[in-house]
Amino acid sequence: MKKSVLVTGAGGFIGLNVVKEYAKYGWKVFALVHNNMPKELDSIDNVNIIQGDVTNNSFLSQFKDNVDVVAHVAGLAKDIGSDEKFRKLNFEPVKFLSTISKEKFVYVSSSDVYGIKDFNNADEDTPLLEYPKNPYPRYKIKSENWLRENSKKKYVIIRPAAVWGEGDKTLESRVIEFLRTSPFIVHFGKWRGNCRWPLANVKNVAKTIVSVSAFDKYDNQAITIIDPEKTTIDEYYRKVASKYFPSKKYKSLYLPLWVGKFVGLFSTTLSNMLNLKEPIFDPTFYAVHHVSSNLDFTCDRMLDAIRMLDEAATSADV
Repeated sequence: MKKSVLVTGAGGFIGLNVVKEYAKYGWKVFALVHNNMPKELDSIDNVNIIQGDVTNNSFLSQFKDNVDVVAHVAGLAKDIGSDEKFRKLNFEPVKFLSTISKEKFVYVSSSDVYGIKDFNNADEDTPLLEYPKNPYPRYKIKSENWLRENSKKKYVIIRPAAVWGEGDKTLESRVIEFLRTSPFIVHFGKWRGNCRWPLANVKNVAKTIVSVSAFDKYDNQAITIIDPEKTTIDEYYRKVASKYFPSKKYKSLYLPLWVGKFVGLFSTTLSNMLNLKEPIFDPTFYAVHHVSSNLDFTCDRMLDAIRMLDEAATSADV
């Protein structure tokens, strides 16, 4: 299937892997990069690197009706920051980008749209968070609703959980920095570290995006991306600890949830007051809810989408 795709956020961790996956299957890729330019991007065949900004509609208009698919990966994925910045980067670009492809718009949202609370085998029909206080899920939800109400073209919504994998410099880095100075692995609330940590391997994210671009089964639907293997937050922290600090022995420290919320609120408030790009210290108020909730979702649609792609590749249909 020789088609073309515009991938936004191609310089980021997820975006780079999405570009590689499209190129692997023979797509002609226009890789939109803002500031970060990975060296690896230059070495991928069938990729045209374009430097630009997803908020610049006049610049993006050059792709209108010139690409079959737009895979919109770019966005601000933070747990601190101003409402205005999240709206500008996570909502406004969707309105224009969703109109420029010839066939389909693939939008990378987040599993946070369901809310940060205890779930048990939740699926894509789970209602979205009604009154999100944090601007990150708020504008992901607004974008999803805008697509459902206004899109005149086919679209697919991708909802990754906590994305990890080779080259990750976000999720794992924060854990490393915490473990570097702490003698404890700290858990808050009733789960005492035994809640599911919703890991989503970046390869699963990328393969699902390519699959829904090629096939129509999940048009105008959402797919949650989460690994089939269930990992608790304690297991995740200890895996990172054994990888980077093998000689260091960590004890577990269990604290009430209200303590975590107090510490997190202080970190978030101070970080926002100082207009920092990264939290002044962990955990933030949003992060406390993440690590103390059982975020357990199904991955049936994801596995089915990946299966379709693998079978098509085996029969040389993609």
